[in-house]
Amino acid sequence: MRSLKTEMINRLLKRLARQAGFLVVSTGHRSTSFVDRPPETAFDLLLLQTFPNLGGLRFIQIGANDGQRVDPLLPYLEKHAWSGLLFEPLAENFAALSRRHTGNHRLTLRRAAVDTVAGRRTLYDVDRRTHPGLPDWAYGLASFDRDRVVNALRELGLDSSAIVEETVATCTWSEVWRDFGAARCDLLVLDTEGYDLTLLRSAGLAEHRPRLIHFEHGCVPGVERLAFYGELLALGYELATDGPDTTAWLKS
Repeated sequence: MRSLKTEMINRLLKRLARQAGFLVVSTGHRSTSFVDRPPETAFDLLLLQTFPNLGGLRFIQIGANDGQRVDPLLPYLEKHAWSGLLFEPLAENFAALSRRHTGNHRLTLRRAAVDTVAGRRTLYDVDRRTHPGLPDWAYGLASFDRDRVVNALRELGLDSSAIVEETVATCTWSEVWRDFGAARCDLLVLDTEGYDLTLLRSAGLAEHRPRLIHFEHGCVPGVERLAFYGELLALGYELATDGPDTTAWLKS
């Protein structure tokens, strides 16, 4: 009787607290992990929806950049002990990425671009050494498509003389999945400046079925993007967009 009375009192107190505008959760609830950092994006919210426990997730990140700027994984990697495979082809970015994750043995870093063919290929980027003080988004413009970089430079008030070229190693998805191992991929994250859909279409999604996929659609024509959404829906994914990004997830 005493325990029943105590439970009724606790329920009443919680109801009164909610009516007063307080959020009441038990310390064992997964949302307590976000009390100090509430979800800010659709990606953050869908992580909570898709995974009952954020601890120990396994991921692949294509286009990891320096591991700092506009990185959706940054708040989670160390806090939740995630393990994964990160690809970044540019020498300067890869050096910064390596410094950031020094000592984290759960992560494997590869200096390469994922492509449909293994070999060498030219990446075009903004020469930030001769043009310092650029906004953060200008640090993620590297592309196989030179014209795409030229168009971005116009937005920055620069011309094609600000382009720098770097020949990088490329690897295929067969190498990616081989290095990742047999375990299920929880998250697949891409940011490849307009190349995301080409890569995803060759990633073997029907076979490997990552639980959640996050990619940039902002550089892709609308017709092509909608066609790819249809392909994801046919594979059983749900979709959400947030600014230039799309997050796709499997319900079960």
